[in-house]
Amino acid sequence: MTAPASVEELKAKVEGKELSIASAAFPNPTLTGMYKTLELLQSDFGVKVNFRLMDSSPMNAALISGQVQIGHVSLGGMAAAVEAGADLIAVAGNDQKNAFLVAARAPAKTLADLKGKPFAVSQNLSSIVGQTAQKCFAAAGLDVKTDTQLLHLGNIGQIVESMESGKLSGGMSATFRQIELDLKKPGTYTTVCKGWEANPQLNDVWAVSRAWLAENRDIAMALAISEIKADRWTHESKAEWVALAQAKIEGLTPEAAEANYANLVTELDSWPVNGSLDQKMCDYTLATSLEFGVLKKRFACTDLVTFDYQKAAVQFLGSK
Repeated sequence: MTAPASVEELKAKVEGKELSIASAAFPNPTLTGMYKTLELLQSDFGVKVNFRLMDSSPMNAALISGQVQIGHVSLGGMAAAVEAGADLIAVAGNDQKNAFLVAARAPAKTLADLKGKPFAVSQNLSSIVGQTAQKCFAAAGLDVKTDTQLLHLGNIGQIVESMESGKLSGGMSATFRQIELDLKKPGTYTTVCKGWEANPQLNDVWAVSRAWLAENRDIAMALAISEIKADRWTHESKAEWVALAQAKIEGLTPEAAEANYANLVTELDSWPVNGSLDQKMCDYTLATSLEFGVLKKRFACTDLVTFDYQKAAVQFLGSK
């Protein structure tokens, strides 16, 4: 894929086209970059975007059937769909880092303090949440399955609610959830392991069917350019990022939005200015999915991802 000569040239090829785009993510501040990407795809290139949030399995089915043209999905989930026979490929990335973490509730302040105590993960240990729990405890010489009173709850929201009620000594949380807890009751909780350090996985990618891509390379190029522009906007326009996060995430306070920006942008660097598709992190993610049985087949990153559009977008916009 070669970089376009100008925005006008590319816009002339894609303007007026309609896209069905969906995300399997739960609404939270990590999606702010995604929303900006969609906004730029419409404002800069005149593409009409019909966006919706869907559960993961129905969204993958819709992506495979063509009811959805572009899916905002986890790389691990996309790989599992490909293993099952789907002909999907990632053409760009959105957020990069694993935003899950292990939180302890006072008086517990370390992973060792959680030994023998009630601790919760989400529904299974093979998800990124469960993988992170296992890697965090293993790094401390512990086994989350045998060294805690392990509970499985439906999702991170339920885990956080149980911690708030005092039913749990610790559990899996996420950056945006932890910020809310810390703002409500400062000093009550301690982050004892950060997922982006213990289990640095590539998170969400923009996936399409290979058949669709063969006929829509110009739209994929516009998407990749919009993504890189959104990444750079994130670093350059804190006030606008905070405002967009509040506009899109119901109930997000200005204080929480500011704290999320500091965490996601400054600490995690979730929107790198030269592209969120990181090959080293991509290979690590796929190897970890194989390690935990999410995948049965060994994939290389290049089996599932094309970096051509990201490279062309950076060439077009200029590297920073």
